Amino acid sequence: MLDDRLLGLTFTLTSAAEYGQVSFFGIRYQYHLLRPAEIGTQVIVLRHTPRYLEVVAADSVLAY
Repeated sequence: MLDDRLLGLTFTLTSAAEYGQVSFFGIRYQYHLLRPAEIGTQVIVLRHTPRYLEVVAADSVLAY
């Protein structure tokens, strides 16, 4: 079961592919890039599902 600690975490893309893998807390997760982004873009985890983490470019998320 995933928990909310993953929400808001950021990482840098090493591939421009729509799907990939990232490791947090020693655990490897699959991610799904919701909008196209280039290699080297800082992305943020918006939601988690049983299959993958949904991520977008960090600069596209509004901070209130």
